Amino acid sequence: MLSGRGGSRRVALRWAVAATCAIAALALALASAQPAIAVPREFYGIVPQQSLTGKDIQRMGRGNVGTVRVQLFWPALESGDSFNWAPLDDTIGGLAAEGIRPFANLFGVPSTVSGNHLSLPVGSAHDQREWREFVTEAATRYGPDGTYWQSVYPSQHPGAPPAPIEDWQVWNEQNAPKHTHPKPSPRKYGKLLKSTRSALDKVDPGAEIVLGGMFGFPRGQGAIEAWSFMRSLYKVSGVRSAFDSVAVHPYSPGLRGIKDQLNRTRSVMRRKGDSQAGTWITEIGWGSSGRGHLDKSRSGQAKLLKSSFRLLKRRRGRWNIAGVMWYAWRDLDRASSPCDWCRTAGLFPRNGFNAKPAWRTLTRITGGKP
Repeated sequence: MLSGRGGSRRVALRWAVAATCAIAALALALASAQPAIAVPREFYGIVPQQSLTGKDIQRMGRGNVGTVRVQLFWPALESGDSFNWAPLDDTIGGLAAEGIRPFANLFGVPSTVSGNHLSLPVGSAHDQREWREFVTEAATRYGPDGTYWQSVYPSQHPGAPPAPIEDWQVWNEQNAPKHTHPKPSPRKYGKLLKSTRSALDKVDPGAEIVLGGMFGFPRGQGAIEAWSFMRSLYKVSGVRSAFDSVAVHPYSPGLRGIKDQLNRTRSVMRRKGDSQAGTWITEIGWGSSGRGHLDKSRSGQAKLLKSSFRLLKRRRGRWNIAGVMWYAWRDLDRASSPCDWCRTAGLFPRNGFNAKPAWRTLTRITGGKP
């Protein structure tokens, strides 16, 4: 795995160790005429669409999943002036106990701060202060020296090694009006990044900040293509020191569109002198109901998982990819689905563990058990 630019000695060391392993694997491969190069377990991840149960997490561990994106939805965590971390403790602690690294996604705004939970909290000094408090509380609890790891986790999972949150993703698809009210704004988003960096620096200066994942071609009034959003974001004064990696959601019917979106995004980064910044694929996936475009058959879903993950592994050096996360873990009912094909994007049905072919494909890639 590769790191983002210069943000964290801890993460840089983790990547360095991974690189050493990769070099050793390369030498072994050359010696035995095997072309494959191993990647760290953390490289392959999952994005759940709903809350995870203990059995879900155990199945992920069995499948050797390395990373899970955990949404820290601010409105659900804070009520009044107090935070309720208990449900998140269960998820993050359960993942850590299975050797899975939690990847934090900071998202949403409570009604006490804004009338719309999708409004970026940068409109006033009060909004920014409240956001920094939320980020500080989260990092104080789940960061490297977090209170959760010192007090609650040892009693929940005796003897299990902790897995502190090191990567903090700020918002989700901030270039799409569906996720940002009233419309996307690179300037406002840049302010949010700087506010997040300010908060994290006081708790964990080594924390890695990752941009919210962006689909290349969002729809709706005010939508901004990912690379255009990036060009405008770089114009925000001081923003380059406020993040370490970019995240992409390169949804496409096939591999050509994935390559195109990553090449366009990385091209902007190179032109802005930021080629050392890392890249996360924090969502990629297809449905399995066979309705075309992003909704393939069950076998087609599995085939595209295999080919896309192979592509991203093969080009992880060129695109400086830190990790790839499949969207999603389980299917949803129609009423809860955020898009037409998302309803069948899971590796498992809504209930039970009657795995789709895509799950067996993923476990062959991760070296886990289906």
